[in-house]
Amino acid sequence: MKRKTIALLLALMMCLSLLSACGADSKPDGEPSTATTTPSPTEQPADENKEQPEETEEPAQKPEESEEPAQETHAGTEFLALLQEEWSNGFFEGEGPRHTYNDAVRQPFIYKGVVYMHKVGGSNADFRNSIYSYDIAAKEYKESVSTTLNSSNGNIFFMDGSFYYINVTAPNEIDSKSVRYDCNGELLGSVQQHIGHIFFEKGILRPNYGWGDDLKPGSLWSYELEKIAESPIPQREVEHGLKKDVDMGQDQFFAADGTLYARGYDHFYRLNTDTYQWEDAGDAPQIPDVGIFCGKYATKNGKVFDRVTEEQVFEYGELYPAACGDWADPQLCYFGGDKYLGCKDGEYRWVNLKDLSMSDPLPFPDVHESQLTVLNDTYCVYNDEYGWFLWNYNDGTEETIVLFDK
Repeated sequence: MKRKTIALLLALMMCLSLLSACGADSKPDGEPSTATTTPSPTEQPADENKEQPEETEEPAQKPEESEEPAQETHAGTEFLALLQEEWSNGFFEGEGPRHTYNDAVRQPFIYKGVVYMHKVGGSNADFRNSIYSYDIAAKEYKESVSTTLNSSNGNIFFMDGSFYYINVTAPNEIDSKSVRYDCNGELLGSVQQHIGHIFFEKGILRPNYGWGDDLKPGSLWSYELEKIAESPIPQREVEHGLKKDVDMGQDQFFAADGTLYARGYDHFYRLNTDTYQWEDAGDAPQIPDVGIFCGKYATKNGKVFDRVTEEQVFEYGELYPAACGDWADPQLCYFGGDKYLGCKDGEYRWVNLKDLSMSDPLPFPDVHESQLTVLNDTYCVYNDEYGWFLWNYNDGTEETIVLFDK
């Protein structure tokens, strides 16, 4: 009996032990387990009730730069930037993105695909009073503007689609007259005044005129032939603190920086376009009013200078200099926004300032430079004893504008 009792107790203890082991992992719904596991050395235990730190973003990597080589900066690219700024925003003779201005008596020019000329044979009075045109696309030649004004003592200028006949024997004569026409010869306006001949961004300037102590103030006119204001005579200091009028009527003027500059004696003057007063701008630069590269830049002795500051901005070196040369008229210079026309020993080439390279020689007509005018980046015109001719200097083809009557 004793042995049975002991055996029963041992069996009961074993059952209780098994039940305890089987229920260790069981738990009521929603109750977290109390069992723990030992984290590995590289794994930290997660605490669901503890706010986890935000993951720190890695610094954004800079995008890889283009594999294209950076453009080399040199004197050519710096000069190109100056020329592009002047070509886009300055005031210069020729066809540009803002204005087209030309001395129509001095040279032919192109405007919206039409070539305009004044010298086509005949008497001196005829070619001074008439403007002829040649439409390149239509192949049409005609007389566009004709006037009864005797402009042999005056000038003809072109500005943005209008011709201005400035008829005057002397600036202060009572019979002076200024007339404006469109490209087809229609009269747009006239005024019984000499309005001057100096064109710039703000209008047309008639400088002070007269002689010695009898100087008269100048005046500023709009392109519509309306008087804007008088332009007082500038003064310079002389001995004993006195001031004397400056005669700029015979001196050089040029447009730059949206206004006008002029040389009077040994000083430089700048027109204030708000007050219409001339302001003394210091010693006058010694850059001549010739060899004009583009606007305020002039070429001289193998270099290019800023005509306002007298600063050298470029040296040609082995490159062909600008075709106008040091003393030539501007009819040979051409800069169209990205390259310029160079000439050396009668040979013409395009000069690329981005990489300081030059094109092969261009097929120019075999005529003297005085008979030649560059119109744009494709055409030039020239005249000889037989007539006027349009020449494509990129492919060497020619077409006749007009033949002279013999």
